Amino acid sequence: MHHDAGTSTLTTRLVLRLAADLGGDGSADRVLARSGLGDRRAELEGLHGRVPYAVKSALLDAVATELGDPRIGLRLGEAALQDEALAPFRAVVRALGSPEAVLRSVSRVSTRLDTATVFRCLGADPGAARVGWRVLPPNVPNRVDCDYNAGMLRQVTVVFGLPAAEVRHETCQVDGAPECVYEVSWVPRRRTSRRPWRRRPAARTDLDAALLSDERLAILQDAVGDLVCGADLEQTLDRITSRADRALHAPGHLLDVRLPDGTRHVRARGLGSQVADHLGDTVLQPGLQRVGDAEVLAVPVATADRTHGVLAAVLWPGQAFFPEDEAVLAAFARHAAVGLRTSALLAEAREHEETARLLLTVARSLAGQPSVQRIAQAVAEAVPVLSSADRSAVALWESGGESVRVAGASGWSGELADRIARYATDTSQSPELCEIVRHGRPMLVDASGSSWARGVLEEFGVRAMAGVPIAVGKRFVGVVLAHWVHREPPAVLGEPLVERLWGLAGIAGVALENSRLAGEVEWRAAHDALTGLPNRETFEAHLRQLVARDDGSADCAVLFCDVSRLSRVNESLGHEAGDEVLRQVADRLRSVLREGDVLARYSGDQFVVALPGVAATGLAALGDRVAAACTTPVTVAGEDVFVDLVTGAAATDTPDAPAVSARDLVARAAEDLQRAKARLHGGRSTRTASAHELRLETDLHGALARGEIEVHYQPQVDLVSGRVAAVEALVRWRHPELGAVPPDVFVPLAEAGGLIGDLGAHVLREACATVARWRREGLDLDVAVNVSPLQLAAPDFADLVEAVLLETGLPCRALTVEVTESQVLSEAAVRNGHLARLRGLGVGVSVDDFGTGWSSLTQLRRLPVTEVKIDRSFTAGMTDGDGPVVAGVVGLGRGLGLRVVAEGVETAEQVRRLTALGCDRVQGYLVGRPAPAGELAERLHAGPVLPADVPRPRVPVSG
Repeated sequence: MHHDAGTSTLTTRLVLRLAADLGGDGSADRVLARSGLGDRRAELEGLHGRVPYAVKSALLDAVATELGDPRIGLRLGEAALQDEALAPFRAVVRALGSPEAVLRSVSRVSTRLDTATVFRCLGADPGAARVGWRVLPPNVPNRVDCDYNAGMLRQVTVVFGLPAAEVRHETCQVDGAPECVYEVSWVPRRRTSRRPWRRRPAARTDLDAALLSDERLAILQDAVGDLVCGADLEQTLDRITSRADRALHAPGHLLDVRLPDGTRHVRARGLGSQVADHLGDTVLQPGLQRVGDAEVLAVPVATADRTHGVLAAVLWPGQAFFPEDEAVLAAFARHAAVGLRTSALLAEAREHEETARLLLTVARSLAGQPSVQRIAQAVAEAVPVLSSADRSAVALWESGGESVRVAGASGWSGELADRIARYATDTSQSPELCEIVRHGRPMLVDASGSSWARGVLEEFGVRAMAGVPIAVGKRFVGVVLAHWVHREPPAVLGEPLVERLWGLAGIAGVALENSRLAGEVEWRAAHDALTGLPNRETFEAHLRQLVARDDGSADCAVLFCDVSRLSRVNESLGHEAGDEVLRQVADRLRSVLREGDVLARYSGDQFVVALPGVAATGLAALGDRVAAACTTPVTVAGEDVFVDLVTGAAATDTPDAPAVSARDLVARAAEDLQRAKARLHGGRSTRTASAHELRLETDLHGALARGEIEVHYQPQVDLVSGRVAAVEALVRWRHPELGAVPPDVFVPLAEAGGLIGDLGAHVLREACATVARWRREGLDLDVAVNVSPLQLAAPDFADLVEAVLLETGLPCRALTVEVTESQVLSEAAVRNGHLARLRGLGVGVSVDDFGTGWSSLTQLRRLPVTEVKIDRSFTAGMTDGDGPVVAGVVGLGRGLGLRVVAEGVETAEQVRRLTALGCDRVQGYLVGRPAPAGELAERLHAGPVLPADVPRPRVPVSG
């Protein structure tokens, strides 16, 4: 259905004036009353107004009735020729030059008076023309209006000084024809050689031009009168669209502009709405063009420095514009641009004022917030107030994980509120977060974003969201998030919105930084800077609270932990490495403690733990679990460092000596720590251990010279051939008074007292010489010699081994050095390169006690290992659950191409299982106990060492 395009009030004014002229006083009022328009006289007599076609039709019927003349329409044409208000219209007609030119342009001329109807020229020559006319639906054609058209057509020739034209109207739309057809004829002015065609007088031409100019100026002034005012932007846009019809009347108008903030605004009236629907997202370009069936004239809406968009007038098919219409519309559009600019500036000023007010309110509210969470929540609650968003959140940066976690949210409810409160993401998941962090710029995220973005929007039911970074200086600390759920999200982040969110993010950054600084000062006063743990003062204050509870319902214990050999790390790798060891030990202790336990750094290499609810009976198991946290190596500067944790403990309910205060509890735990250290050095108590240790260390200094140090040998049997393939050299100390001193007692004393170098060299030289002699006697054996980590750290260790091999004549391939990874620093072995050098000579390298917790795949990778030895504890437990462990070690060794030796073999069943698993060699009491060289040599010459009930090898030995 077509919209009523509007009839000029010049026509309604003409009807009322004709009624007054012909009917006398009161006739015009009676016409208005008959037509039901009595209260609209002022409007209907206006010079620049527009009314619906139905109003015109009602007036025509009323005046015909009032004057008793159904053909009164014919008289209207003659009256139009005399009406001074239509002088500009007559000037437009005269400007076309001739009657036939006017009738050819009848579509353009008629549009000035009525766009609810369409005139069209069916043909025009000098003296004759055919014109078609139809009323556009939903309007109904009117017989009086048909006569009005005929009367106007008759006067076309009169305008040019000719007699009135003859008009025949035989085909009429009122009678059902698709349109009225008018046959117009006249006697054209003839040219002769004696009387050439008379030109219009110059005075008339100038007068017409002045009339047209004045008319256009008056129309333009009326149209733009209040465009540049203090109206808001929406009012200005609507006003431009409606006033455009005054500047250039047409069935429709369209305004399509984009403001400085990037927002697009489209307004339309009448037929312009159909054009807007047809264009969709396509932007109309300036110029005369056809869009669908409509004729569109578009001009730029621009100031000297900025183009906002276009303003267009729209005609029905068959209607046409005058050439000067573009200039009129363009002049109006320039005024419209100024109006837009003024409204935009005023809106911007109001926006800045409101933004400043709102941000000041937020800043005041944040000033008293004591925590980061409270600040984040206050900022989140401010986002919907500052923007058009429905919901919001504030996510704070966690630099360690390159991630953000929501710390405050507003507008969410139910399950979504719980989910948003728990939400976190990182830069590896979110390209948008990565961009915000990297470039520090706001971003609008919608369904056109990454797969992560689309997933988040769908998960939370959000149409779009905006993210603005929170930064302190150049440090990214979080992001302010605005979410649009029900409200229409912005197409782009316009300047006002960005300014508000930037301002909010800036205030948030200051508040968060102030909170951080205050928290940091408070934290530093209560914590150890190196490990981040509570310091001694904080720990003791907390412990006092635990011990002083007056309910007496809960026990409390203290665990004192000492990091052994930290000084060795400092000396060999530097104090920075020692600091890193302490940090990693602190992390490991945290990982094994319960929630509610309090771990603190008490002094240089000591940690202390408060254990609420722990009684004396549970301390041993807890101490073992804490100590086990440091059984695996600590990696420092690319090196694996092994440290040991010694613990002491005390509890408030200790039966023999209950602690009654925090200080007493700590002191007793420290005493227990000292006793634990003493036990590690072989003593039963601090006093007796020191005395016994001092005597042994003194006696050990002369043991080599006195011949008290012996080397025993234990055979290793090859499970494929069944023969003794090698022996392990084991050091023994036979004290003249104390008898046999266990190696695990005197070897640590030799290490601590600086004697291990001489002791180890003696064992190496003695073992190599003995096995070299046996080989010359026909016993084809290899020998394994244990090496202390301190020997490996000596700069001349590889030189010593090579010299002993040359001295004794033992082939390099017949020697294997065994490295025990129990509680040692193994980095020296790698850094000095001794093992690599020996392996280059052909000497084997064995990792002893493999699987006890100190050895690892890292050691197998870093050391040039040729053999692993399964610890006796696993061999003994093969029938009690350790079978899979042994199978795993064997499989690992075979997979790495290493020889596997099982220690502690004592039963035939163990041999059977090890043989089935593919173990290479066995060693233990079943094969033979350690014995002096002479005793073992006799046994080897006597024959097989495996008992008769042990299965023989299934694979025959060749050669």
